[in-house]
Amino acid sequence: MLDYWLGLAATAALALFVAAGLGIFGGAGDAHLFAGLFAAACTVGAHALLIVFMLVSGRIVREAIRSRPLPPTLLEEVNRFFAQRRAYPAAGLGSIAIVATGVLGYARHGFGLSPAVHMLVGVLALLYNLWAFQQGWSALRENQKLLDRTALELDAIDRAHPEIAVAAAEASARESFAPAKSWLIVGISAWMPYLYWGLVVWRGDFDRMAGWILPTTIVVSALGLLCAWLTRGIRSVIP
Repeated sequence: MLDYWLGLAATAALALFVAAGLGIFGGAGDAHLFAGLFAAACTVGAHALLIVFMLVSGRIVREAIRSRPLPPTLLEEVNRFFAQRRAYPAAGLGSIAIVATGVLGYARHGFGLSPAVHMLVGVLALLYNLWAFQQGWSALRENQKLLDRTALELDAIDRAHPEIAVAAAEASARESFAPAKSWLIVGISAWMPYLYWGLVVWRGDFDRMAGWILPTTIVVSALGLLCAWLTRGIRSVIP
């Protein structure tokens, strides 16, 4: 996980420098626009990957705490680490900063602002995201150490007390989730790209959007909602 995130974060940082250089020294041409979009996608992707991994690892550790008698010192360290949540605000604000920079790229046309505003916000967003990446790397390394220690403790407990491992496996097998919730999320999320293009890109002028976007959105959303309705009440067992 660390290698994947580091590769994505390094790509995002390099893309941010390229986009900034093209904007400052190369003018606001197509190259700057494409570089900025690529940099924004990589940056938001890196921050999102970090947040998702932290949430998932936190859930894993909580399940381990619930099913095994882990040492008190490890529990205190885990609670202290997840209570701080250092990477969450930095990653979230980094994503907001880079998206705001992209929106302000149209400041001269859409808001009547000077292009210098976009440049200033872009430089600040670049510096902030570099700091956020450093914070994320530090948090991920510490989180990985906690996961490794937890895994070692779980293995030791399972070897010493096989009956605890059997009981935990049986409890995990009884856990389930409702597929309808997943399909409901798909049905609702299908409208996000449509709303983004209409409200942000075309600033509320939905008539300027391609004709295939609305029908496609309706079909995908309807299929998701239909599957949610058909799978209501069904619960799938997690193996």
